[in-house]
Amino acid sequence: MKRFLLPLSFLILALPSMAATGINYPANSTFDMSAEKGKTYITFLKTKLKPALDRLSDSKNGGGGGFQNIGSQAFKTQSANLSAKTYKKYKGAKWNSAARDYTGGLSEAQVESVYESLKKIKPTSTVDSISYFDRDDAAWASKNDMALALKDAKVNAAPFDLATLYALTGGIGVKVKIDAENYNYHVLYKTGHTDPHTEVMSGRSFAQSPGRLAADATDPEYLRDLEKYLTATSDLRPFYTAMILALANSDTSGWRTLSADGQAILGDFYTVYTAEAVRHLMVNLDYGVHPWEIDLAAVTFISPISVRMGKIVTDGKLKQDSLGGWFAPSPNNQPGGPQRSGIGITRTDRKKLQAAIQKYEMGTPDGKKMITDLQAIVGTSNDVIQKAFEFLSSPTTPASMGSNAQKLASLMAQYNQMIADDAAQIEQSF
Repeated sequence: MKRFLLPLSFLILALPSMAATGINYPANSTFDMSAEKGKTYITFLKTKLKPALDRLSDSKNGGGGGFQNIGSQAFKTQSANLSAKTYKKYKGAKWNSAARDYTGGLSEAQVESVYESLKKIKPTSTVDSISYFDRDDAAWASKNDMALALKDAKVNAAPFDLATLYALTGGIGVKVKIDAENYNYHVLYKTGHTDPHTEVMSGRSFAQSPGRLAADATDPEYLRDLEKYLTATSDLRPFYTAMILALANSDTSGWRTLSADGQAILGDFYTVYTAEAVRHLMVNLDYGVHPWEIDLAAVTFISPISVRMGKIVTDGKLKQDSLGGWFAPSPNNQPGGPQRSGIGITRTDRKKLQAAIQKYEMGTPDGKKMITDLQAIVGTSNDVIQKAFEFLSSPTTPASMGSNAQKLASLMAQYNQMIADDAAQIEQSF
């Protein structure tokens, strides 16, 4: 994940010549967004990106049967595209809170030995077999191909970390070229064909942008960086125009209008949005089940007013907090069980703020006209923000919006700036 203040040594590392083209992925797993322009993004994900990911899964789970294991060569040559933090993390290092860094982990030689063992003992694998884990299955390690390779190589490490690093550097996933300097990568996603409510937890995604190599795009880090960017940015329209145009028209030309920080943050949004949309596609974009990409987009959209107020909504009331407060632990977590969390946990409170925004703006001439124009495109609602992002990711999203894509992007960006500028009045009316 991007950081704004980086040591000089990292900045030098972050600019290898190969970063201009990103990690090498096979042609049938590489997509250039300039060739997809004119489609809604969810259509591209549904018809191209997810099927490409599905090819790597077990045929018994609706996939294409997997992939040939490739050994260590790609790891040795392509790991230069990874941020230092990501590289250490997926080599098995542990987070050291005192040092505020990952420490320990495997040597390059150990990682290489595991990947060569994998090639030898398992000529082919699937996403399902290389990342298999079931906390209730005592024999899970015998079904996980990377665990078997670790045993063969006599190396002790977490198999999922090594599997993620292997897939990311080996091109065993999907690469998306946003533009000449921005990429994202998606690996280890299962199909959702046989056990969707479990398989939505699969997969990892990474973003690469100017001056910053491939790194995890996690929600809490994304929200922290977004808050820094929004605090320092007065004109929000270029960022939000680029964001909406990418979703409405698969048009990523707006990245080049932004600063390096803006490109990195928008790249992280796009990466996480893609990951969550792929998971949502596992349940056929049913709005009532795992609509996390919609939550991410809506939180991103209301973030400027949240930053201006210095508040979020908790238990139905405005409360002093950073943007990170929109990401919360699940109330269903149990001691000793999986500890879930997410942006979707705060959905009800976020919608209350969105409805309050619309109620206030409908009382102003400019706001009413803008909301009416937006509703003409996405449909009538007392929460046009929510309606817009549901419109862009649903079973009924059109394959192409035509001229309405640019119109929606422009209107949404103007509306975003308007509500940010009206933050004090909206807060008072809440």
